[in-house]
Amino acid sequence: MAAGGARRSPGRAGSGAGPTRADGLLPRTRSARERVLDVVVELLERGGEAAVRVDTVRDSSGVSVGSIYHHFHDRDGLIVAGQVRRFARFAEAEIAALSKIVQRAADREAFRRAIRSMTLLASSELRVAERWARVAVLGSTVGRPALEEEIRRLQTRLTDEFQAHVAQGQARGFFRSDLDARAVALFVEAYSLGRALDDLDDRAVTDEKWEQVVWAALEGLLVTD
Repeated sequence: MAAGGARRSPGRAGSGAGPTRADGLLPRTRSARERVLDVVVELLERGGEAAVRVDTVRDSSGVSVGSIYHHFHDRDGLIVAGQVRRFARFAEAEIAALSKIVQRAADREAFRRAIRSMTLLASSELRVAERWARVAVLGSTVGRPALEEEIRRLQTRLTDEFQAHVAQGQARGFFRSDLDARAVALFVEAYSLGRALDDLDDRAVTDEKWEQVVWAALEGLLVTD
């Protein structure tokens, strides 16, 4: 937990150790396209778009240049696909977690406990890298119509999925039914990403203080007995 006044540095929006083996090649149990994407995401996180070179991707993935171009057309297609993967993965994990909570919670109290654990973790200091990976992708869309369009379609799909689970939670009596399900979904998506602003603050708030505010807001979305 960051102490009050201690700034959290986003550093590289990377995940540390990548998927490559000691010999530099990815396991071949994954499809060629997936192996290529694994390498592209790792390169983007370690060195940005300048680090994405077709020869490097070929060498690390074990996929031929011809096959790379077949799947992604050109280097820019590689970068767009990699950035889309980076943007999606954390949100997709949150969606899966929400789906499981909505389906499995036995009652409102169980739902409250589970949703609090999920949402507080999503905005914690442990998620700095994930937040900044998404911020980096958003910045990369400037002047890049193809990437912007892909991210726009992806974000719409992600919010659609969040909305569906919120609506299911409303039907089960967990989320307030008088609130728009899509607006609730967007709020849940937005507050965790928005903490990136605090990551840059020289007087950043502690996780505990942030969690108090977030939970106060979230409680207003839930049905109370």
